[in-house]
Amino acid sequence: MSLVKRTIGVAASVAVAFATFVAPAQAAPANCDGDMKLIFQGGLTGPAAQTGIGEYNGFKLAVLQYNEKRGSGPKVEPGFIDTQADPAQTPPLALATVNDACVIGVVGGMYSGETRAALPIYLKGGLPVISPSATNETLPAVGGDVFHRVVANDGVQGPALAKLAGNQPNAKVFIVDDQSTYGKDLASIVKKRLAKNKQVGSDSVATGTTNFSSVVAKVRKAGANTVFFGGYYPEASKFVKQLRDNAATRNVKFIAGDGVLDNEYIKLAKRNAEGTSMTAPYIPMERADKKLTAIYKKEYGVAPAVYTLEAYNAAGFFLAA
Repeated sequence: MSLVKRTIGVAASVAVAFATFVAPAQAAPANCDGDMKLIFQGGLTGPAAQTGIGEYNGFKLAVLQYNEKRGSGPKVEPGFIDTQADPAQTPPLALATVNDACVIGVVGGMYSGETRAALPIYLKGGLPVISPSATNETLPAVGGDVFHRVVANDGVQGPALAKLAGNQPNAKVFIVDDQSTYGKDLASIVKKRLAKNKQVGSDSVATGTTNFSSVVAKVRKAGANTVFFGGYYPEASKFVKQLRDNAATRNVKFIAGDGVLDNEYIKLAKRNAEGTSMTAPYIPMERADKKLTAIYKKEYGVAPAVYTLEAYNAAGFFLAA
């Protein structure tokens, strides 16, 4: 299959929300027979949809505001590829995106695994990417000069999590990952940065695991009082519930990264989520820009989610390029 190639200049990071967008002068690419397209990549259905919808809404709001300011000028069409946050489903969707001559860039991927699966295709096609939430350290090595992101990577988050776990009273930490690109590498950083005398064991489970009984048994046998989980909220909600259901592990401290920081975690885990500590390299829209938050709530009828602002800003970089 052939790849359509194009380039566009983008900036690499942002700290605050855009109040307005500077309209780019360029029209659609010469070989495009319609409007320019900006594509969101992430999970809009499937177990990770809650995060994906929040990001997609932020992305769409940025494009909507841009088009309103353009008046009669060239417009940008917001599109999406629904990967279900699954690396296995991502490559053909990424290839179709690259081969669409009207696409000027991708906001995504949402998760590190799907991002890693798409980057070789985007790199070969010269299609620039700005991720709002993929934090894995190795992604720049895969995506080369087409990959950018608006969040800190796990080289920042991992040491912070190790410190958080190690600072628990008489810390005895058991480390678990979900074998995803994100979860496995984040757990590896925590292992490296956490003092060995504070680690009592580790385990790894497949993404999508629902029965954590064997892991709970290992946590109990190790005498752990703290569990770090490298993974996402669908699995974390089940894991923490099964820890709380076991008398021997009921009171362990549960710690996780940004993959678990989502309101859906609380909905799924219910009271078992209480006391969970998490880190995330993001800025809540409510803190960064109250006016933008009000606009978002009016447009979508819900509060902004985790990484909504980052997706808005990532789109803003393309629209201001």
